[in-house]
This record gives sequence, C-alpha cells and structure tokens, in this order.
Amino acid sequence: MDENLVIVTGFGPFVGHELVNASWEAVRLLPDSLEHDGKTHNIEKVLIPVQYDAVDEKVDEIWKRNPKLVIHCGVNGNANCIHLEQLAYNNQFCRPDFSGKILNSPSVCLDNAGSCCDTISTEIDVQSIVDKLFPDTEACNPLCICSRDVGNYLCGYIYLKSLDRDKKRCLFVHVPPIDQPFSSQTTSEAIRQIIEECLHQLKKTD
Repeated sequence: MDENLVIVTGFGPFVGHELVNASWEAVRLLPDSLEHDGKTHNIEKVLIPVQYDAVDEKVDEIWKRNPKLVIHCGVNGNANCIHLEQLAYNNQFCRPDFSGKILNSPSVCLDNAGSCCDTISTEIDVQSIVDKLFPDTEACNPLCICSRDVGNYLCGYIYLKSLDRDKKRCLFVHVPPIDQPFSSQTTSEAIRQIIEECLHQLKKTD
C-alpha cells in the first residue's frame, strides 16, 4: 500500500451541468498534500468523465496503485449541503451516461461481490465524521449530513465499483451546486477536513 497517497476524484460535465461540475471545481482546489499525524500525504486529483467505460477504467487504475484512501466526489443538484454517502446500490443503473451509453443490465457483476450483491456499505464511520466535524446538523443550513441515497447514476456506479475493491478505504461525497449555498472553496475545505478525519480513522484500524 502507498501509505502516503490519497486519491480524490471529481466528475466532468453532464446533462444539466454542462458548463461546470461542482464536484470537480471543489476537488481541483484541494491542496496537493496535507500533513497528518506527522506524515505528508500526497493528494492526487482525478477528473472522471460521466461515462460508464471511463469509470471502469479509472477505478481499475486507481486501485492498482493501492492508495491509502480514495474519496469520490459528485454533484447532487437537489442537495443544499454536503452529503457523506454510507452505501451504494446494485440494482438500478438504467440511465444513459453522458455519451449515450446504457448498460446491458441494471445490475452489475462485481469483481469481488459478484452479481448477487444488492448493496455495499463503506466501513468508514460516516456518522462519526459528521458528529466530529459538522455537529450542527440540526441547523437550518447544515454544512454536512449523512446520506443513504448516492443515486442510480454515475455517482452510485463509481461508488459501487470502488467499494467492491476496498470498502475500508473508500468514501463518496456528494456536494451541492456551486454557491447553492456554498462556494467551491468552502466545499473544498470541507472535503479536506473529511480526508483528514478518514485518515485518522484508518490510523486507528491499521
């Protein structure tokens, strides 16, 4: 394992977000490295097209490098805060991607879990991240909450594929559209804090 490598992905344009994808705008603003527990962790930022084939290719490339942590980010046009996704589903991939491709089946045959797996959950303690970093979830406009609805588009697809590779070191972060209500910089800073807390959790389980 590359103990010092953190890979963070964001998506490119797609229908309804043709000009800019809020996830990539936040990801690209992340620092190139961060200090945690006396170590320098390199942050590699990866832009992924909203296409099934591109996701398959990039997920394979990412996990072959055996990073310490993988954070996938995507935009949720209906969200008004950041959502930390607890699980991915494997029975509802019916929509065409940005290139027009449709999968042969709404369920995916996974490399490790096979075709009979309906859900995979991250083993990262999502609730504790929210409780520690963003405790004011009862506010009118919380910054971040837990979610169990990663969706049935490419966000759900990439999360399912990555969780199948390693559910101990993978998390999906849904972000709201830019300035609705948070700037890209505010969202990026929240993602940075989430990365640090994930690294803290992984250190305790190593």
